Amino acid sequence: MKKGVLKAEQLSNGSKKMKRIPQRVDGIESKGKLKMAAIKLFSENNFADVSISQIAKHAGLSTAAFYQYYINKDELFREIVDELMENLKTTLNGDSITEVALKYFEFCRLNKDLIQAIHLNEYHFEWLRNEFEELIYSVSEKYGLTDVGQFYFWSPIRFVVNFGDLLNVEVEPKAFISLIMNGLQRKEKGSRKLPKEIFEFKPEKHVLEIDEKRELILANSETLFGTYGYQKTQIYDIARSSGIAVGTIYLYFENKKEILRELVRWINKGLRYNVRKALENVKNYPRLIQEIAGLYAFVQFFKSHASMYKIVRESQSLDLEIAKEYYSSIFQSYCKALKTAIQDGQLDLDMEHLDNVDSERILSYIAMIFMGIGHYLGERYVLAGKVTDTKKLEHFLEEIFVYLSEGLGVK
Repeated sequence: MKKGVLKAEQLSNGSKKMKRIPQRVDGIESKGKLKMAAIKLFSENNFADVSISQIAKHAGLSTAAFYQYYINKDELFREIVDELMENLKTTLNGDSITEVALKYFEFCRLNKDLIQAIHLNEYHFEWLRNEFEELIYSVSEKYGLTDVGQFYFWSPIRFVVNFGDLLNVEVEPKAFISLIMNGLQRKEKGSRKLPKEIFEFKPEKHVLEIDEKRELILANSETLFGTYGYQKTQIYDIARSSGIAVGTIYLYFENKKEILRELVRWINKGLRYNVRKALENVKNYPRLIQEIAGLYAFVQFFKSHASMYKIVRESQSLDLEIAKEYYSSIFQSYCKALKTAIQDGQLDLDMEHLDNVDSERILSYIAMIFMGIGHYLGERYVLAGKVTDTKKLEHFLEEIFVYLSEGLGVK
């Protein structure tokens, strides 16, 4: 009996390799085990840190068995992504965008490891980010959403799915979607025009280190990590770039991971300093306008420090504790500021459609909405290299402000 069918597989160098497509039950089962093992490992580790031997061992198979089905782990990952995309295309349909979003929440709940594997590694593969966004947006077109409307709707949803566990925030999908759909302001709407002070903001360098040599090490680590990535940068590279001996590095930092952890803290402090400066310029305006000022400052800060944003994104797949510290500090700041804004009358929430949700949870939902918009704004304008399109960014934020104030305006 045949063990399987051989199929010509095109490789990146143009040559062909014959790979086996399993036909027997045991072969199909083995391939399935490899996929499940890979999904589990990719959901917990950076793609670069997962080896073929680890995948095979986790699946209870030999490394040789892996090569019967896949040329390399890239091909396996590509197959996992393709199957995810096909399943999502089949799942995401309905009579309204709300119904589609509810199905997305449920799909993610049932496939947590798979979704986490994609999220953890999307930074490393631009094609993955692009394809996932294209899919999400393509299913939204028939519901009458503009490009900015799609961004406004899906960014908080994707963020809460990907970061909810990290921040210990569990949302009730219907209530969360309702907030997005209806907007955050009461229906007595004010002006749609944003004050010019928002777009006059210029980021400042925030001096964070008293010790000049320590700051030098961090500054050069920022450049190297941002240019070559954390994995490809060695302590020797940092020392040479800083003009100091390798041993000097170890007087300040225990290892490369500690440098990364401190660098992310450094970035976080600099970002929050500049956001506070931006908010100070519009302190007499309603909270939603202040939030737009914060988003603009966020992009402008990372426009000046593009390497920093790449480091923050890469760190999420390298050290869970680093990511948790970074995002938790931002989340807690949001919740505190929103609570104060409501108490001071700077944010007049539309609560009529949220009767069964307590106020503390609503605050956490709103914080996740703002963080989601900020997170994917970074991907769109920093990672994608669109930070020079200042006018486009201004128009984009003007539309986001209207959606935050008034809701999506579709069913």
